[in-house]
Amino acid sequence: MPAASRIVSINEVAHAPVVTSRFSKAVSEEHQPFFGGRSVLAAADLRAPLQPVIGPSITEPGLAERWRSYDRGYRADARISRFWTTDLEEATVLPPFGIVAVGNRLVRDTIRTGDMLKASFPGLDPEIFRMAMQSAEAEIPAALPSPVRRVPGHSFLLGFGVFENYFNWTLRYASRVAMFQTMPSSCRLAVPAPRKAYVNDTLEFMGVPQDRIEPLDGPVVFEKLTLMSAFAFGRYEISPLITTTLREHPRVTELWRRPKRPLFIPRRNVAMRQVVNQEAVEAALKALGFDIFDNAEKPIREQVRAFRNASIVVAPHGAGLANIVYCDPGTPVIEVIPEGYDQGVTSYRSLADLFGLPYTQLFAREAAPDRKGNRCNASIELDIAELTGLLRGLLG
Repeated sequence: MPAASRIVSINEVAHAPVVTSRFSKAVSEEHQPFFGGRSVLAAADLRAPLQPVIGPSITEPGLAERWRSYDRGYRADARISRFWTTDLEEATVLPPFGIVAVGNRLVRDTIRTGDMLKASFPGLDPEIFRMAMQSAEAEIPAALPSPVRRVPGHSFLLGFGVFENYFNWTLRYASRVAMFQTMPSSCRLAVPAPRKAYVNDTLEFMGVPQDRIEPLDGPVVFEKLTLMSAFAFGRYEISPLITTTLREHPRVTELWRRPKRPLFIPRRNVAMRQVVNQEAVEAALKALGFDIFDNAEKPIREQVRAFRNASIVVAPHGAGLANIVYCDPGTPVIEVIPEGYDQGVTSYRSLADLFGLPYTQLFAREAAPDRKGNRCNASIELDIAELTGLLRGLLG
């Protein structure tokens, strides 16, 4: 019978108390000041009540009250208030989600859902994973997959959890590059593989040498691994430390400035949330002096520069809005979302609040349903008069 695996907390694996409270506002001491000496607890809470813009083109009943309800729940939640870091010996990292194990013990803090375990333990009943996530007494009746290699010396795990889109990559992984760069030059960086183009581009822009990268192309055992708490769990659960590690990263602040210009971020060559009247929208915004800036066509350096020098950002809901993390404080952000979006306050409202960016939410009419029936991803048609009227008020 194969050896069983258990899911345990970081405290049990590290043999030391590691405070892992994700949500509590009632904390007794500051986190460990790993980067720049800044305390997460000192970050201001900038979440003001949202007044969603619902123009005459939107006729869905109850939409305003539904969003006011989302907003109340969002403002009642706490930010991630704790930050922790610890070193583990002979730790195995399992792709694709960066789940960490020591011996037969899987670190619960690196696993968000039982579904993530399926990739590491294929063929087992999913109910086993649900039970194992709920109780430390439940076991997974399988041994860890065999490692592809062992990495000697000291390494740093860049992140864990979902990363296969630009938003998650930026918030969960790129946000911690600055932490890695405080480590000794002999330390290696464990990065998910295979890597999308923006992953390599981001690491190069932030100054990570390729010869220090250790790809997670299979289960890898690390002699000594630095592991730290996640910086982002979900839409609202985002550490204030990200404002330091992204917007204040030295490679960002050293970029030379350009005159500030308003930006519109289009959605081109995408399978969902297409703007059916995009040409007309772009023409109207160009008349107001907007730059039409397609993230997908630009290297990371130019994306960061454009958002850092933006006077205002307008974009339909999508991962390209993750770049607002590089905007200067006070930069207005207008996010256009389908009227049927029903997943609560968006990630970008949460980011805008965290980074001190005045936020406006503008609804757009659903023009064509999503191919899978998800109203959040419906194609949309913007009311150009509503949009330009809103912008004229913001632009003065």
